[in-house]
Amino acid sequence: MRLKIRTESIVYVIYMIFVINVNYSLFYTDYAPMLQRLLALIAVYYVFVRRGIGRFEKCFIKEFNAFCTSMVLISLLSIFTAAFVYHTGNQSDINQSLVRCFYYVVAFMIAYFSVKKFGKDAPVLIITAGLISYATVFIMYIYYAGFDGVLHFMNNKVNGISLEVHNLTYCLGLFFLFYLLSDKYSKKYKIRICIILGIAIFFGNKRALYFGFTITLIIYYLFHKFSEKRLTLLKVISVIYIMGAFIYLWLIKSGIFELLLSSFNIDDMSRLKFWNYFRNVYEITPFYWGRGISYTDNIMGMTSTMKEMQVTSATNIHNDILRAYIGWGCLPFLYYLINFFLLRTHRFIREGNEKNGWRYFALASFYYFINFFDNMLTTVNFNVCFFVVFLLLENEDIKMIKLRK
Repeated sequence: MRLKIRTESIVYVIYMIFVINVNYSLFYTDYAPMLQRLLALIAVYYVFVRRGIGRFEKCFIKEFNAFCTSMVLISLLSIFTAAFVYHTGNQSDINQSLVRCFYYVVAFMIAYFSVKKFGKDAPVLIITAGLISYATVFIMYIYYAGFDGVLHFMNNKVNGISLEVHNLTYCLGLFFLFYLLSDKYSKKYKIRICIILGIAIFFGNKRALYFGFTITLIIYYLFHKFSEKRLTLLKVISVIYIMGAFIYLWLIKSGIFELLLSSFNIDDMSRLKFWNYFRNVYEITPFYWGRGISYTDNIMGMTSTMKEMQVTSATNIHNDILRAYIGWGCLPFLYYLINFFLLRTHRFIREGNEKNGWRYFALASFYYFINFFDNMLTTVNFNVCFFVVFLLLENEDIKMIKLRK
């Protein structure tokens, strides 16, 4: 695939530089949320106004309902229970939960616009935006640490700059899997782009990403190895995923997870301190209801909490499985997992798009596993990338745009 250049693709790359908003880069800005909202409004204009409501594709409604409608319902329920079950005295438990839900929808709108406008070239344009920003991080890191510093980049920060850029690394990992599993790009193109992505991922150095890669590729291999039993595998693995999430939550709450890490001498990087802090605010029972997805972030942002946990700045619990469970409650959390894995994959199969159904399941698995140790569930830049690959899998007939000079 040859990617030629035209003005609108350049403008899009520049805009996505700020939407991706890479940590430590020269382009990093606190105004990224405003830019994200603006691009979402452009997407709304493109869909509803320019194309006309009468020509509004049915597929958009279907795709929107697949993720956004369910997220809105879960968020509204958690807000209700935060207010009327727990009688929260912190208005941010409600307000910020609405904001997180809004940004989830914003990410979908940006992704929808991206795919409709640029087709199968959308991923490489987003990757270009991310790598341009990451290049500035490399330049500054080498400036302060020297070329020798690149040899000792892991978990190393020089003058406040690190090559571990968090969200971008996960975004690139998602695209790496997408290209690796896709059959819509030439082998030469896939090798070339996967090498580039692999180098960036290596320097990004996220252990949760490597863990997600490993499990995802094993699962995808099983689908091919036992192709005649794929539907059975889908159900079995989905049940294992769902049960695994609840067992993981129980292990954390019971303290067994902490004992396991200690037994194997695994560095938890202070995560257990955060997770254990909330041990008494939730129960592993169907009768546990949510406190709002922003609840844990709001508590950890309090001065008294930071002083008690001996941290110098506000952070989050680096565990979206736990954060979502505390925020949504047991049954909404269960519904989210069933919808995310079983219902979405089954729809691919029902529509005769089985191969892409297994690809979606693999990418969803990657998304799922990194949330065990990080926070990507309501992050705009990562969700934009996830929705882009989902929309490309869902719409097999979407055009491959040949960008001309």
